[in-house]
Amino acid sequence: MPLSAAVKSRRFYIAMTVAVAFVNLTLDIWTDADINVGVLYVIVVFMSVRVCDARGVVIVTLCCAVLTGIGWYFSPGKIWGTTAIVNRLLGLLAVGFATFLGLRDRAAHIALQVAWEQLARANRIATVGELTASIGHEIKQPITAIITHANTSLRWLDAQPPNLDEAKQTLGMIVRDARRASNVTDRIRALVKKSPIRRDSLNLNDVITEVLLFSRSELQVNRISVESQLASDLWPVSGDRVQLQQVLLNLVLNAVEAMRESDAGQRQLAITSTNDGSTGVLVVVQDFGKGLSADDLAHLFNAFYTRKPEGMGMGLTISRSIVDGHGGRLWATQNERRGATFHMWLPVGSTASAAADQGAAQPLKLNV
Repeated sequence: MPLSAAVKSRRFYIAMTVAVAFVNLTLDIWTDADINVGVLYVIVVFMSVRVCDARGVVIVTLCCAVLTGIGWYFSPGKIWGTTAIVNRLLGLLAVGFATFLGLRDRAAHIALQVAWEQLARANRIATVGELTASIGHEIKQPITAIITHANTSLRWLDAQPPNLDEAKQTLGMIVRDARRASNVTDRIRALVKKSPIRRDSLNLNDVITEVLLFSRSELQVNRISVESQLASDLWPVSGDRVQLQQVLLNLVLNAVEAMRESDAGQRQLAITSTNDGSTGVLVVVQDFGKGLSADDLAHLFNAFYTRKPEGMGMGLTISRSIVDGHGGRLWATQNERRGATFHMWLPVGSTASAAADQGAAQPLKLNV
């Protein structure tokens, strides 16, 4: 069985350490006792730190001390002279100090390695947490709609006489929202993996109309009027219908949330779509709620940043990642009087294809 590169490297360093120690001993025996060749055992100690554990380094140090004594005893000259003895003691002190430095450096290296492993584990846990929050946030919308439609269906069935036609229509909405939840899960999984985005030729006006239909109950409950100005000659874009629905639905529901505390007459939602020259399409979602502060504008698209007591702070992060994957841009501005405006720009035609090739294989990006 072939040896790994790490095993070969370790064996090489062990062989080199033994060879250096042998050469040092030979030089020590052949040189005069007053010459301190034994200090070169410091090299042997430092080399042992690379391949031995702490116990092994100590053993190597003791061996170097023994070899120093052997070299001193067999070296020519006055081995009991003051100079020879002082030099040997200095050599032993140098080897001992080298051992101390080597063991301290090894301990620091091990501590650093443990810290990196803990950091990597914490990063994996954080990534799992972000993914869980992402799925929870996006699935919450269709599940809430399913619960609403189910309660409505029960009321139609409890009526006297039961209104079967309305109940049947509501059950159909439940099936539609359940399929939408399944599609959302598949798209989020594709975002996290390096899966290419599904590309269909889309009219964003149709996507906007579908989103307003999905959010109709929320808009009615909160008494929000909708004004839409959709360009009749809107350029088609290339993208994933479900993902773009999620982006626009998130913007609409955020607008609803922002206007809940506004006066009834000021709860207006404006959605426009226009061609941005010949290269892109611009969709604008404007609300007249409490607006955005400078701090909000700076951190709005960061993961887990939210102003809602029960919010996760993942919706806009995911939305921007989706738009980036389509080669577009998503940003927010503060209105002059009150409220906020979100802008989504997507490329069209050949521009869309080129931009998509750059962002299609990128995984979900979460700014923390």
